[in-house]
Amino acid sequence: MLIFKNNIHDRQEMGLTTLSPTPDIGYDEWFNPLHLIEVALKEEDELLDFLERQPKEYWAQDLKRFYPRAHRVGGFPVFRNLQRVLTIGLENQTTWYHMNTYHFCFLYDVLVRFAFNYNQDNRKGRLDALPELKGKPLHLESFVNDYFFNVAFLMDEDKYNSLTREEKLKMGYKCPCQFGVINGLTPTREEMELQSSRSYPYSIYV
Repeated sequence: MLIFKNNIHDRQEMGLTTLSPTPDIGYDEWFNPLHLIEVALKEEDELLDFLERQPKEYWAQDLKRFYPRAHRVGGFPVFRNLQRVLTIGLENQTTWYHMNTYHFCFLYDVLVRFAFNYNQDNRKGRLDALPELKGKPLHLESFVNDYFFNVAFLMDEDKYNSLTREEKLKMGYKCPCQFGVINGLTPTREEMELQSSRSYPYSIYV
C-alpha cells in the first residue's frame, strides 16, 4: 500500500469536507483515488511496451513527449522499474510504503497524461476506464492537492537550489530525493525502491 498525503484506500477517513471540493458533489462522493492509480499504472505498463518497440532513434523524443518532467532523470529502464515498483507496492495489502520524489515525479507525469486522455475521450471510453465517475471529467488538480505532499519537482533547479534548508522545510519541501529529481540525477537502484513503514502512516485523530 502506497503512502500519500491522505489515505487513498479510505477516502472517507478524513471526511470529504477536508478534501478539495469540486463543482460536482456527485464526483466528490464517487471518486476512487485507489482505482485511478491502479488503472493509470496498468495503462503505463502497456504504454512502455509500445514505446520500447519503436525505433531507438525516436526514444529521446518520445521520452520528452510522454514524460515532460521525469525524462531528465532517466530512460525507459528507469521508468519501467518505477512502474513495476509502484505497482507491487500498491498491490501489497500487508505493508505500507513510503515513496520518494522519483516516484512522485514519475507518477505525476503518468497521471497528467492519463487525465488528459480520459477527459478528451467520449463517454463510453470514460465509462470503460473509470466507471465509478459515471462519465464525468476527472479533476486531477484536486487529486494532486489532496494526495501529493508537494510538487517541488516542478520547480526550476536554479530556484530550488537558491533556497536555504530552512526555506525548503518551511515550504514543506522535505520529501526524499528532491535534489536529485530537480537537478536531473539518475536514481540509484536503492533510490528506486520503496521504504516500508513501521507503523500506520495516518493520524487516527480528526
